[in-house]
Amino acid sequence: MTPEKYRPSNGAEGDWFMSRWCENCQRDRSIREGIPADQCEQDELCDIIVRTFIHDIEEPEYPVEWIRDDNGPRCTAFVPVGEKVAVRCDKTIDMFDGEPK
Repeated sequence: MTPEKYRPSNGAEGDWFMSRWCENCQRDRSIREGIPADQCEQDELCDIIVRTFIHDIEEPEYPVEWIRDDNGPRCTAFVPVGEKVAVRCDKTIDMFDGEPK
């Protein structure tokens, strides 16, 4: 199966997905620890979660990190709790930004 963007089909599936991935991910302290987002630093919040709520799956802004493939639905940006989140330098050109030319 070719990976495709993933959006939970209902609230129960969304709860399952977020408990499987987001609650175990270093990227979002609010979801992981159950504290209000306004008590977190900006770098402790995952914008992927926000973008799934405000954009339709057909919109280009919908996160490409949430996918469904042969392994089922998953987040490709997942970082296990306790591991360091890699920070990409916004001044460095992306050498691998898609299809070969």
